[in-house]
Amino acid sequence: MKKIVLSTALLAASAMASNVSIANDGLGDFLVAPFYMAKGNICSKVTVENTNTTKSILAKIAFREQLSSNEVDLPIFLSPGDVWDGKVCQAPNGDVYLYSTDDSNHPSIRKVLAAGKDLTAQSKKAGNTDVDFSAGYIEVYPIAEFNEGSDKKVDKSVLVTRWDNLIKGIYPKNTVKTGVDGYSLAGTVSFEENGKYTSILPMKAFKGAHDKVLTGSAIAYGNDTSPQVLLGNKKAFEILKLIQHKTTAFTYTNYGQNQYIVFTYPFGYNKNQIRKFKLTVRDMEENKDEAQTIIFSPTPKAQANFMRNEVAIISVADLINKTKNPKMYQKGQIQIENITNVSDVQLGAGKNASFFATLITLDKNNKNESEILNAYYTPVK
Repeated sequence: MKKIVLSTALLAASAMASNVSIANDGLGDFLVAPFYMAKGNICSKVTVENTNTTKSILAKIAFREQLSSNEVDLPIFLSPGDVWDGKVCQAPNGDVYLYSTDDSNHPSIRKVLAAGKDLTAQSKKAGNTDVDFSAGYIEVYPIAEFNEGSDKKVDKSVLVTRWDNLIKGIYPKNTVKTGVDGYSLAGTVSFEENGKYTSILPMKAFKGAHDKVLTGSAIAYGNDTSPQVLLGNKKAFEILKLIQHKTTAFTYTNYGQNQYIVFTYPFGYNKNQIRKFKLTVRDMEENKDEAQTIIFSPTPKAQANFMRNEVAIISVADLINKTKNPKMYQKGQIQIENITNVSDVQLGAGKNASFFATLITLDKNNKNESEILNAYYTPVK
């Protein structure tokens, strides 16, 4: 797995007006699902849509685990108006499997996916020893778009042949050379508990991230690839700038019981990341408790539940318990401010972190089972 640090020279070269934007309509040419979970009885159904009715899209979907963003990726082939879906679940031995019977998968892996692709074993086979796919995030990289000239059904074998030719460096007929348009792709993650869907989280969509057709071995199945390869250094930098924030705030209830804030740090890929932040807990009357600046990852044992990983899942109740008088804070607002890189990750040491923040609520009334009742993005600035 290539570790990604954007150097000072790269930052200077990329410091220009951004061509990439975050989509307000949920449609784009690059997608990120900041959070999925496959733990115990919780599974996550992943859906990628091509809303364009006259163009086909070839894409790569990458599942990244929570510790240091090690990935398992695969190609998907979307004809006009097509949908791909798959489901990630945890097996009794702790390994996480991806299941998909979609005809948008490559024929060479359809049987494997139908039976269940072991993401944990695949990552370890690639040489990664410290992985945890029970939670993580997902990226969808478009590779090429094709103008079909009509809205008639396109046989998947045609798309597979196009994909195989692109790997060989051959541009098939009808290839749109300017890349993938910014108004076709959308995606969601739906959380499932014992076959019942309990919550849905839309993917974050970006426009202007993909402006060229990709060819060669980088797009081949099983070849781990970085955003710098699939998007380019300039686009990767622009996306990091777009999601660079200082502060997030969210409301809590019931002393934060069963509530969790999820921080996802894409394009970092370094389990030894170090960041710091300032925590402020307020009650409904605006009374507040301001904790000292907290350094995390690595953390002292007393802060073991804080942000250690690429996907950091933090108990809101634990944050409230850090205050001088937790009994004051039954409900109110929590502010996490000055989220800053201490180590040289993402946009560099001393810079504000680039992240997505999601608040999830778990139902843990049954000790043996839990479900995600809701999941939604928290405001950031």
